[in-house]
Amino acid sequence: MISELLDSHGFNTIIYDDSFAKICLISSIIAEYQNQFANLKRNKIVYLDLDAAFTSYLKAGLIPSEEILKIDHHIFQSKSNALKIYLPSEDILDAILVDIIKSMNECSLIIFDSINSFYNLFYNKITPSSDNKLKIGNLSRLLYFVLMMILKHTSYFNIPFLVTSMIRYKRKEMITSNRLLSKKSSLNFYVKISNLNDLSITILGNTKTNQKNLILKDKVLRWT
Repeated sequence: MISELLDSHGFNTIIYDDSFAKICLISSIIAEYQNQFANLKRNKIVYLDLDAAFTSYLKAGLIPSEEILKIDHHIFQSKSNALKIYLPSEDILDAILVDIIKSMNECSLIIFDSINSFYNLFYNKITPSSDNKLKIGNLSRLLYFVLMMILKHTSYFNIPFLVTSMIRYKRKEMITSNRLLSKKSSLNFYVKISNLNDLSITILGNTKTNQKNLILKDKVLRWT
């Protein structure tokens, strides 16, 4: 259902304040894509897991539909090879980006989770100092470069680029925590858990539908 709304020429941004609701929605989207592209050559989903939450839930067995193997300290991959997860660090971020771009023609979806955790990769560079603001500004420009470089290639290959961002509020208006996403997203949608078992989706901006609210039944992950 959500996969039908995603745009392949702009950012598709999940906005959240409950990280578990975000993980449940991403798990549902991945399942949709795997069902749609199972028999096609371009069936790989690439996941940059900057906060490591999704990988932790996978390893703990909370997402039972996926069985992953550890390739090395920074890479996990499903047994079917249809899902590849990167756990970036400062020293290998550039190598990961090169690897993703080289394999872009095999992909059906790229996920960048999360914008907020990007800064944690460079924590040592933003510790208090006299030029702290300058350093944070440099990291923001680096983030902009990384996002736009990935978007350039996903647009070329007609692949949706899904990004997650924790919300902040401005005069009671719900917005992303990143100015670039606020301006460039083709789709912004907010997710929360409803009735314990369901996901409630509020579409904040989308050109494909006038529908503003969706309920995804029984999509909250449970231990089995």
